[in-house]
Amino acid sequence: MCIVRNTNNKNLNQLDKNCDYITLKNITVDLRNDSYVCGKLVTVDGYMNLSFSNAVFCDTQQNEYFFDNLFIQARNIRYVHIPEAMSILGNINNEFKRNKGKAAGQKPALKSRKATKALQQHMKTVAELDK
Repeated sequence: MCIVRNTNNKNLNQLDKNCDYITLKNITVDLRNDSYVCGKLVTVDGYMNLSFSNAVFCDTQQNEYFFDNLFIQARNIRYVHIPEAMSILGNINNEFKRNKGKAAGQKPALKSRKATKALQQHMKTVAELDK
């Protein structure tokens, strides 16, 4: 299983949340230049930059290079292979459950004078249509 990371908008990219769940696990990441990295994922930041420990970098000629620590920039990532034993849907459902209560508990944002006036005008127009 793999995740394709192809969006430039960080607000729309929700797939990087799944990488938080696979930290401290051994994974494989395919890179843009047809090489790949296998190792223990240590950290993932908001841009989906990855840090590995005990990593093996395999280039296109199948040469293997061992690294104690390895950092990969997000722009070089093609696929992140998710371990078979991991449930992606379960992680997504847990994330929705965790964030569901946050929106309900927040106070509504104060509206500006202009927005309040526009809402009053809209309600007045709707009331006139009902007559």
